[in-house]
Amino acid sequence: MSSFLIKELMRTALTKWRILLWILGGVCVAACAFVIFLVVWVARGEWGENRLIVLFEPGVSSEQIRQVYRQVREWEVISEVLYILRDDPRAAQDGIAPERTPAGYLRVTVRQVAQTAEAQAALREIPGVADVQSYQKGALRALLASDSGARLAATIVQGCALLISLIALATAMRVLVRAWQGELEILYLSGVAPGAVRWAFFAVAMACSMLSGILALAAVYFARDASAVHQWVPELGQPGSFEYVSLMGLGIALLAGIGAGVFGAWEARRRA
Repeated sequence: MSSFLIKELMRTALTKWRILLWILGGVCVAACAFVIFLVVWVARGEWGENRLIVLFEPGVSSEQIRQVYRQVREWEVISEVLYILRDDPRAAQDGIAPERTPAGYLRVTVRQVAQTAEAQAALREIPGVADVQSYQKGALRALLASDSGARLAATIVQGCALLISLIALATAMRVLVRAWQGELEILYLSGVAPGAVRWAFFAVAMACSMLSGILALAAVYFARDASAVHQWVPELGQPGSFEYVSLMGLGIALLAGIGAGVFGAWEARRRA
């Protein structure tokens, strides 16, 4: 019965343009709120700050770089070492010009951010190493790291973004419940279990919220190469950052979906 009710709710949402506009509006508003939350969340974190770029002196051969690679890989504080050639697309992600690395370079990931300075100093002592570049913070992360007032404002923005997403999705569910007022009366009079009805509205709310999360992640993915993103939140363009952001994005979508689903189920019960 629950699956049948879910299908009927979806049919109603897709065939009645007024309800469809309300639901699409709620989904889009929630997606925008999720984007804001994720951008601030990434800027507040430490993603990428444990990565170091090891550049070598002119004349150092690829075989010598491989020797350094094997040496550094054995260090206890290092979690990952990548040997990246000059023509590798990952060099552009790291902002490394090909003429600076004729034989390639190393991207080193330290296990803990607190150990980064120590690892950087040790890498500079290796023969043939010209420079070890640390992570350059984006403008938004630098602002949040230096100003406690900005950090408080960021917390408020994230809380408001979650609240807005919840309100947008809950409003869409209220419109759907009202559109089903007559059907709800018939269902309850015919003996359909109230739990099945509530579960149907909960499932639709979850579907809308997860769609919002997917739209938010798509927006983040396609905006990574924008110049404003490179200036303010370059962390979004770092290797592996999208997978990192995706987990949080789907997590907050799930959280908002649960809240909107509970509201939709309560609204359906209240109108019984």
